[in-house]
Amino acid sequence: MKTQGLTLLARRIRDDRTSHLCDRVARIQYRRFMSQSSVRHLPTPLIALAGWLVPGFGYALIGERKRAIIAGTTILLTFLLGLLIGGIRVIDVPGYGPDGAKKMVTVNKAPMWKLRADVVGEIMYKPWYIAQSMNGPVNLLATWGSIIAGSGEHPVKASTARIFDIGTLYTAVAGMLNLLVIIDATYRAAHPRRDGGAGA
Repeated sequence: MKTQGLTLLARRIRDDRTSHLCDRVARIQYRRFMSQSSVRHLPTPLIALAGWLVPGFGYALIGERKRAIIAGTTILLTFLLGLLIGGIRVIDVPGYGPDGAKKMVTVNKAPMWKLRADVVGEIMYKPWYIAQSMNGPVNLLATWGSIIAGSGEHPVKASTARIFDIGTLYTAVAGMLNLLVIIDATYRAAHPRRDGGAGA
């Protein structure tokens, strides 16, 4: 009788462990299925826009939170480091001069903002701003700060050439890095892995 009872007890324990293991496997499979399903239903333009608004957020939308935190933190720190090195004026806004005032030209005997008169030419004169703009709203905020700092009663002058170049380089590299992150996140969203991930 004692042996039979021990056998039944062992059988129950084994059945409980098997049931618990099957339950865990089912939960993991369900999470993978839901993750893959949600990734497929997110349009890639939305992921690209989210990645521009908040660096690294595109990864978060496809379920890669660790990658999102690492990428977003790296990009923002690189951008902020560029501002700390060269000052807010390293955001050299097209259409504005060193004094922070709008560049004006004469078109048909009438004054006109140079950025409006020659958009392509003015932007190509400061191509690094294109890379800086890939940092998203944080660059728009820095742009506003640069214009305000360069104008007014006590304008802030741009830093010296070497420091200015280093600060500009850091902010531009941060923008290009965010562009690569956006491209990678959208690709992973469009090509999810079979095991439920969002890309290879």
